[in-house]
Amino acid sequence: MTGRVAILAAVLCLTFATAGTGPAYAGFDEGMAYYQKGDYFRALSELKPEAEAGNPLAQVQVAGIYQYGLVGAANYAEALKWYRMAAAKANADAMLGLGVMYQLGQGVNKDKVEAFKWLTLTADRMPQGPDRNRIVSALDQMRKEMSDEELARAVKLAKDWKPGEP
Repeated sequence: MTGRVAILAAVLCLTFATAGTGPAYAGFDEGMAYYQKGDYFRALSELKPEAEAGNPLAQVQVAGIYQYGLVGAANYAEALKWYRMAAAKANADAMLGLGVMYQLGQGVNKDKVEAFKWLTLTADRMPQGPDRNRIVSALDQMRKEMSDEELARAVKLAKDWKPGEP
């Protein structure tokens, strides 16, 4: 359970830590302002058009709103859709979101191999620091719970992954 809590905490930390980075998008900035105030309905109304236009930062925020049920019941199918789009653009936060969803079985069957793959890709793209350290710790814990075959498959999937792939 400790590994899961660490992963979920990392998701929230990364989402807020990276929200203001990257190119500026008018609707994105307004959406994030609403998000930070806890007005998730308005945040979604600003962020979703940006996500639909291909902004991976907005896609991650929209995914999180759906994953955590911030505008109603959790909608894992929508969260997966948006995380996959942003992950295809090599967005580390999206990769982390996918890793968490596979680890917890949110909208997908629990899959240690897929979870490990996405969390490995996340760690590979993050700068050194406490957020990355939490993910590396979660990966170390997961390694202990995986068979050699599962671990080998996960490592190969992460190694072979290329941007553009969901």
